[in-house]
Amino acid sequence: MRVKCLIPAAGKGTRMRPLTHTLPKAMLPVAGKPTIFHIIDRAAAAGVTDFVIITGYLRELMESEILAAYPRLKIEFVEQKEQLGLGHAIYTARDKFSPEDGMLLIYGDTLFEGDIETMMQAAHPVIGVFEVADPRRFGVIEKGEAQTITNLVEKPEKFVSNLAIPGVNYFPSAVELFSALDHIVKNDIRTKNEYQATDAFQYMLREKRIKFTWQILTAWDDAGTLEAILDTNKLILSRRGKGKTFAVAADAKVTASHIEEYASISEGAEVENSTLINCIVDRGATIRNCKLENSLVGRAAHLENITGSVVVGDDTQVRARA
Repeated sequence: MRVKCLIPAAGKGTRMRPLTHTLPKAMLPVAGKPTIFHIIDRAAAAGVTDFVIITGYLRELMESEILAAYPRLKIEFVEQKEQLGLGHAIYTARDKFSPEDGMLLIYGDTLFEGDIETMMQAAHPVIGVFEVADPRRFGVIEKGEAQTITNLVEKPEKFVSNLAIPGVNYFPSAVELFSALDHIVKNDIRTKNEYQATDAFQYMLREKRIKFTWQILTAWDDAGTLEAILDTNKLILSRRGKGKTFAVAADAKVTASHIEEYASISEGAEVENSTLINCIVDRGATIRNCKLENSLVGRAAHLENITGSVVVGDDTQVRARA
C-alpha cells in the first residue's frame, strides 16, 4: 500500500500580517526554514515520497519554492479556489488518491514531534493527540477502551478530555475519508458555515462505525500567530541541545555581531555589528547596527540603527539616526 501525505496549506494567514501580505502562511520561516518544510521533512523521514499539497493564497510562489527545494519527491498541488473550510480543502484532493492509497494528513501550520512511523502501520484511522492545559480552546477526543475514540468534541464547555487534536492523522484508506467528506459536502453539513474535517471524522465514527484510535504526539508547536511563531522558533531550537540553540544558513553573512539564543537567520541574509536575541530573519534581509529581541524580519527587509522589538514585512526599509 502506498501512503501519500496530504498537507492543506491554502490559508491567507490574516493574523500573521504584515508578513503574509507577500508570503503564504505556510512559507513563514521557523528555526531556519519555512514552516511547511518542517512537515515535508518529517514525513519524508518516515518514508513518504508522495505528497499532495493544497494551495490557494499566493500559490505560485509556494509551489515553485517547494518544487525547487524537493526535486526528488513526487509533489502534486491542488488549488482550493474557495475558502470553504478545512474539510473542503481536503475534499478538493480526492482525485489525487487511488482506492489503494493510505493518507497521512498533516495540517499546514502543525509543527510536531511524534512517532508517525508507528501511526502509519495501523489498520484503523489514527488521530494524533496532545495533552493541553485548557481543552476548551481545541477540538478534543473522548477516550474509549484499548486506546479507541468514542467521540470528537469541538471546544467543549464542560471537561470531556484534555487530549486535543493538533492535525496529525492517518487513514489507511483515503477513500473512506473522501466518502465521508462527500457526504458532508453534498448534504451541505457545515459548522460555523464551513465544511469541517472533524465533522467527516465524526460521520465515519458514529454513522459508518469505523474504528478510530488515538496516539500521543510528543510535541505540538503552534505557528498560527506572530507571537506563536517566535515561541515555536524558541521551542524547536531549544530541543536541539546546548550550543545549538540558533540557526544560521550556510550562506548568511554575519560579521561583528552577537547571534544569541533562539535566533534563526535564513539564506542570503546579512547581519553586521548587531545583536539578535529570539529573532527570525528571513531570506535576503540586511540588519546593520541593530539590537533586536523578539523580532520578525521579512525577506529582503533592511534595518539600520534599530533597537527593540519589531515586526517588518518583506522589502521593508527602516532606518534610524545613529
